[in-house]
Amino acid sequence: MRQGRSTDLAGVLDLWAEDVRSGMRDSLPSEDRMARMLAGFDWEAGARIAEVSGVIEGAVLVTSRPAPIGTIAVIDASATGGRPDLLTDLTRWGLGLSKAAGAGSAVIWRGRGHSDGLVALGFELVRPWWRMDRSLAIKPPAPSPVAGYRLVDGTSAPRDKWAETHNVSFADHWRFTPRDQEELTTGPPELRLMALAPDGSPAALTLSQIVSYTADPRLQPVGMINSVGTLPEHRRRGLATWLVAEALARLHKAGARHASLYVDGESPTRAFDVYERLGFRLAFETEVWEARSQ
Repeated sequence: MRQGRSTDLAGVLDLWAEDVRSGMRDSLPSEDRMARMLAGFDWEAGARIAEVSGVIEGAVLVTSRPAPIGTIAVIDASATGGRPDLLTDLTRWGLGLSKAAGAGSAVIWRGRGHSDGLVALGFELVRPWWRMDRSLAIKPPAPSPVAGYRLVDGTSAPRDKWAETHNVSFADHWRFTPRDQEELTTGPPELRLMALAPDGSPAALTLSQIVSYTADPRLQPVGMINSVGTLPEHRRRGLATWLVAEALARLHKAGARHASLYVDGESPTRAFDVYERLGFRLAFETEVWEARSQ
């Protein structure tokens, strides 16, 4: 096992493509997109590669993000052929790095049925995480506005309110991670939607983008709805339904052939009920496993 290098990305993506075929993970981003997502990632410190005769047979990447409970480390291990011994060794290394770095918890995301060895390493299953899909091959139903509220997008919404609205909306969600203004305001402004209350203050938001995936059965490109959040005092009024329906209409107009979103399978607000009413169906179930340091 050796330290990782940025030039290993293509080989790591080959492993992930095999994971998609086996059901261990749900999708494979393009190499360009992964390169952007991993910009600034310290490959030498945060990755280990198992290599035989120049061929990558296994890899583990450990990233981290801040959260109210402390730093959360994300361990992403893969092994060719799903080799359980190698996968366990790589995961064990990732867990050791997470603890050494002082992370409050380490999490692993794996497709349902691919959890062998995790309990022995100290992980416990904490929740299901669902990808829900619907076709956009035909125009979706027209959105139904909520009386008293006004919909705006990134071209006219209050520019300094995206992070605040997002973070307050998700503060009571499982393993909430604050996000900053720059992160939330990338991409086409017409796909960033915000509902304003009668007094003009933000009440809810939805963030979307159009993405193309490699070796994926969904019609491409895919309209990804990344965040759907409503401030607590504005919930149960139909704002999420309105914003997601509007996002679907805009994604269809922009050329998306399919729509996907991710939702906590144990969402206390039962957000998945809203998505089902809009035509989404469960397409892939990921299991979230966690090992706490304390």
